[in-house]
Amino acid sequence: MYGPVHRLRLPLLLLALLAASCAPGRTPPAVALALPAIPTAPIVSGADRLVPLPDGPSAFSAIEAELRHAKQSIDLELYEFQRPDLAALLLDAHDRGVAVTAIEDPSERSSRPIWAELEQGGIRVVAFPVERLTIDHVKLLIVDGVEAIVGGINWGTHSPVNHDFDVLATGPVVDNLERVFRQDLALAGQAAPLSPPLADRQIQVLVTHPGEGIRAAALAAIGAAQQSIDIEMFVLSDPLVLDALASAARRGVRVRAILDPTQPQNAAAIAQLQPSGALMRSYVQAGDELLHAKVGIFDRQIVLFGSCNWSRSGFTRNHELDLLVRDATLAGVFLSRLEQDWVLSAP
Repeated sequence: MYGPVHRLRLPLLLLALLAASCAPGRTPPAVALALPAIPTAPIVSGADRLVPLPDGPSAFSAIEAELRHAKQSIDLELYEFQRPDLAALLLDAHDRGVAVTAIEDPSERSSRPIWAELEQGGIRVVAFPVERLTIDHVKLLIVDGVEAIVGGINWGTHSPVNHDFDVLATGPVVDNLERVFRQDLALAGQAAPLSPPLADRQIQVLVTHPGEGIRAAALAAIGAAQQSIDIEMFVLSDPLVLDALASAARRGVRVRAILDPTQPQNAAAIAQLQPSGALMRSYVQAGDELLHAKVGIFDRQIVLFGSCNWSRSGFTRNHELDLLVRDATLAGVFLSRLEQDWVLSAP
């Protein structure tokens, strides 16, 4: 877990972005339309403020707005980047004097032209030190040190139609995320001062490689669940998590999971968990979109989401970034989107 905390600002920009957060991608049937709407104000979670971004349109509306309004700094760490329009916004920010620093995964080949364009434009691009069979899978944008967008969405050409979960945040969590970014700069050989970590009671910032905090958080949340576990996941294959989910279902917890149909590991997860009583569905695609989400919701109170698939590589080899948020309102917003996908993916 990372700290510290010293700033809190809730700009009017957050309020302007809320209208964009109501675009679900497909028109769900009437039963799904009756689910709770996205809040009309930012979610107050302790000292933090969160705007849910539960789909591609809302996430990219927020990303574009943040890049256009940056005044001092932009810190970006991203696995996949193929969007020339967003690269142009970063170059525009650099040209108006904003300090732009980016961390790339040098092994992700499809993104190399964009990173090269940014470097040629004078932007500082640092390569994360990936090892064999590892990737830097983080998706993080920090603007002016006080606002952050974090979650599972890549900046790829296909990303807007995929299903992902992100948030736009202000408050202590942003300082915690900035500390992760600076640590990653240091891992890449770039000097970066680190402030001492300070706990945030509502939101934990969790990373893997270094560390295994995300799997530990997932197992703890599964083990503590009393009533329900709801999952929407691109890849669900980690043996420890599968065993824990089966045990939860057998002790009477309602376990539901929607999995992406394009990932072959998910068929084995469905076959393993259904006999325990878990309710399993394979996402039904409307087109060529992916169920790229990585979210678990526990007892409708706690949300674990971010870049990390619940796989052995995600938990142990890749560099991943998740948030563990103890907030029933955020859980309800994300669960509303999950419910839509559950209904649309009826067997």
